Amino acid sequence: MSQDPVRELQDLKAVHEFYTALLEKALRHPVPAPNEVKNPNPAPEMLLETIGTLQRWLSLLDLAITPPMVRDALQEAKSQEVAAALLRYYIFKNWHSALDRDKTDFVCTNLYRNPAPETGRKPPADPVAIRRPITEQGAQFEPELNLILGSLEMLPLPEQFAHLLREFDFIQEEVDDIAHFDQLMDSGISDRVRGIKESLGNTFYHPRALATLSAYNNFFGNRFDELFRHAAEQIKAFAAKVQEQGGSLMSRVDGDVIVKHLTEVEESHIMKQEYGRAKEQFRNVSRLKKAVDSRRSGRGGEPAAPPGGPQMPSMTRPAPRVKEPKPLAPESLADSPALSGGSAIEDARTQSTLESIRSFVRAAQANWNIVPIRNGNIALSAAEAEAFRADTVGEKSFRGDYATLLMQSVAILARMTTELEDYNSKRDSAYLWKPHADALTYLIAAAGRVLSNAAGVLAVAEQRGLVDKAKALNASLDRVKAQTALVAKALQS
Repeated sequence: MSQDPVRELQDLKAVHEFYTALLEKALRHPVPAPNEVKNPNPAPEMLLETIGTLQRWLSLLDLAITPPMVRDALQEAKSQEVAAALLRYYIFKNWHSALDRDKTDFVCTNLYRNPAPETGRKPPADPVAIRRPITEQGAQFEPELNLILGSLEMLPLPEQFAHLLREFDFIQEEVDDIAHFDQLMDSGISDRVRGIKESLGNTFYHPRALATLSAYNNFFGNRFDELFRHAAEQIKAFAAKVQEQGGSLMSRVDGDVIVKHLTEVEESHIMKQEYGRAKEQFRNVSRLKKAVDSRRSGRGGEPAAPPGGPQMPSMTRPAPRVKEPKPLAPESLADSPALSGGSAIEDARTQSTLESIRSFVRAAQANWNIVPIRNGNIALSAAEAEAFRADTVGEKSFRGDYATLLMQSVAILARMTTELEDYNSKRDSAYLWKPHADALTYLIAAAGRVLSNAAGVLAVAEQRGLVDKAKALNASLDRVKAQTALVAKALQS
């Protein structure tokens, strides 16, 4: 991608002024710069050379400018023109570092939260609008990014990356279900999101990806602030109650936490701090919140229900009840989805996994039988890989049902694998295990429905003498049965 040289020079000058102001504020003295940078030559015959000089100088300054510095300065400046110039500068760079990605993320989110008046878009502060699917919110913002970039013709977004972006709709649901600040801090969602951003590679700079990520950043930031402020209120209310009842500031709450620590929480001060220092304060508030909840639980009381979610008491978890899958009558998968069993969210997640695997298999040039999934890989048999390559989905025929069964078996196996690892890693927590236990319970039932539907397809294969196909399908189903038994054992332990 390239842009108009005249506007590029203007952008580089704006970025240089922005960077210089940041550094001078931090250093408290002027920043020396070469004369050709301070006074760039705009003559047409010198334009490309001038641009090259500014680019090299800004590459040097980039090393001194951190992403949080860019974020905080934009919040103070509130300048659409500067934010737009920064966005074009980062996107059109010849090569990108990890810091460039983070800076672009902050700049684009700033533009999302502060729409220019001429766009007609209102700031995304409406609670109903914020709760719309992330991809839907991003789609509304994408045209603005295209306008900022000069309406350049963009390459279509590859399907495997489009699938990664759709994952944010599911993450949004997970964040909405989190009811406590300490639960959010322990969830690992921030690390998962960072992993997705890294997986996008240079596709991260595609307008659709940036629009989706900006919508998610805004949603997560609002939910984070909401839970953080509520946790701070609970901590301070508990400290005040202890003192009202005659308790000392040095009274022990839990472990090494004393009441004095609770009274020192100042949420407004923490929210205004530089990002690096604030992160440690956030972890400290999470620790204090756990101490308060532990003390309340020990006295028979429960923490007050937080905003935006049901109460989730901090106590020893009971063993989840695992329902045996209810067999369904065999039917054509082309007529009715085999996975449809009462949970649209879980069905959508399994279908999304299926589509992701299919995209990978069709796009892979080598090692197509080893599919990367979250937390590891899953190996495909030759028959399973062929099913993902076939164009028989929805076809009312034996081969259509056969391919669909193989794909659904793999999708359920992949989801069970990732959910089981998440469940095992969180099974000792107070409540983080619950969503994964619920998902695994549902996947057991979904596996039962697939096994039930497979009976009819296997009968047809035997009637037609398709021994190899029956053998391949049975092998795939056996893997599902083994994984189902493993999941059931984990849930019952």
